[in-house]
Parts: sequence; structure tokens; C-alpha cells
Amino acid sequence: MSSATPETAMAGGDAHARELETRFRLALKAQKRRAVMMRVGLNIAGIVLAIVLWEVTRFLPGVNEVLFPPPSIVIAEAIPMIASGEIPNNILVSLKRAGGGFVIAALLAVVVGVLTARLPVFNFLTEPLLHGSRSLPAIALVPLSVLWFGIGEAAKIALVCWGAFFPIWVNTFIGVRDVHPIYLRSAACLGAGRVQTLLWVVLPAALPMILAGLRQSIAISLIVLVAAELSGATAGVAYMMSMGHQLFRVDVMFIGLFLLAALGFLADRLFVALTRKLFPWYASSH
Repeated sequence: MSSATPETAMAGGDAHARELETRFRLALKAQKRRAVMMRVGLNIAGIVLAIVLWEVTRFLPGVNEVLFPPPSIVIAEAIPMIASGEIPNNILVSLKRAGGGFVIAALLAVVVGVLTARLPVFNFLTEPLLHGSRSLPAIALVPLSVLWFGIGEAAKIALVCWGAFFPIWVNTFIGVRDVHPIYLRSAACLGAGRVQTLLWVVLPAALPMILAGLRQSIAISLIVLVAAELSGATAGVAYMMSMGHQLFRVDVMFIGLFLLAALGFLADRLFVALTRKLFPWYASSH
């Protein structure tokens, strides 16, 4: 005859449930780790494959290695530039310009996006200006920026800010405007004021669109940076490419292209990592 009591059976059941939960969590972590390793491995494999195929092009008939240098030549030229500090210095200068313009644009665009979405009068007043200005390319503003701000850092940061502003503003505007009315009614029924509704309902609901605009503007900041640094810079990745063009050094120009691509990829991955850390409920993968 069993001597087990209901309390003992319940305790045993709880222990078994905790054991199953622990196993499940460990299995889930292992699965995520394998997925990350596979993704990183495939990323590296893709880069290596592209480099190998590019290197093979030097053996194709009619390929001019001066105009289209293979990776071996580009890497051989980059190593002394890295050792001398030229490339790290140019990267640092470009990151300061792109980062400064992006941060200013992000702050302004989110505020303007919220205002235009929540205040119809403000939206109608600024609609022609914002939507009309959105079609102006940043490169067309280079002469004006030089006249207004000179050839210093302010002109370059202003151009980057201009290019990065509009994607963030558009996505913020759409995200805030399209918040489901049921969320707003629920907040009103619970006694939330306008500020509380904005901070705790509207902005969290619009967060996916805002993050999408920020992510898009990271790449645009680097694109506009090239035009900004061609307007009279003395350092930077695009300046290095410009000097390579003037000296007919295509290998130096390719180094600049590689750096811009690498910076764009790393900035995007950093943004995704921060998004997952700060907003773990937003998306499971990017």
C-alpha cells in the first residue's frame, strides 16, 4: 500500500515540471546558438566565395588589373595604410560625421513625425514643405551647404542630417498615424491623458515603423557622407577615395568601397543587436 501523500505527489510533480522547463530552456538556447553559428558561417562563406570569384577574374582575357584590381592587390595596398594609421583615422573621421548627422536627424525626425501625425493643423502647414523637400537629393545641396557652413565639419554633418531625416520622419509619421483606434479608446477609458497616451500607447505601437526608419537611415547616412566629404574634406573614407581617383589609384578607391560596405554592415548589425537588447519583444530575427 502506497504511503505517498497528496503533498508529496504535488511536490514531485512540481519538480518534474521544473526539470522539463530547464531542459526546454537549455534546448532552446542550444538551438539559437546553432542558428547564430550557421548564420555567421554562411556570412563568412559568402564573403570568401565572392573574394575567390573576384580573384579569379584576373585570369580572364581582357581584364585590366589596373582598372579592376583583384583582392590580393587591394589587400596588399591596405595593409601598410592600416599600419600607418591612415585608414583608422579616416574611418574615425567619417564615423564622427555620419554619427553626428544621424543622431541629430533621428531626434528631429521623431519629434516632427509625432507632431505631424498627432496635430492635423501642423501636418497641413508643413505638408508641402516636408514632402517637397523630401525629393531634393542631398548632393544638390552641397554648394549651398559650403556657402552657408563653409568647408568645415558643420557642412558635412548638415548634409548627413538632411539625408537621414526624411526616412525616419516618414516612418514615424506613418507609425503614429496608423495606431489602431482601439488602443486610444482603451487608454482613454482607463483615464490616461494625452501625454500618457502618447508615451505609453502611441509610441510603443509605432515603434516597429520608427525602428525601420532608423535602420534605413543608417545606410543613407553613409551614402550622403560620400557626397559630403567630396565637398572639401581633408580626411575621411570618401576623401581617401577622391585622392585615389586623382592619383589614378583604383586599388585605393576599392579600399574605400570596402570600408563603406563594411561600416554599413557593421552599423546595421549593431543596430539590430541594440534593438534586440532594448526591445526584446519587437522581433525575434532580422
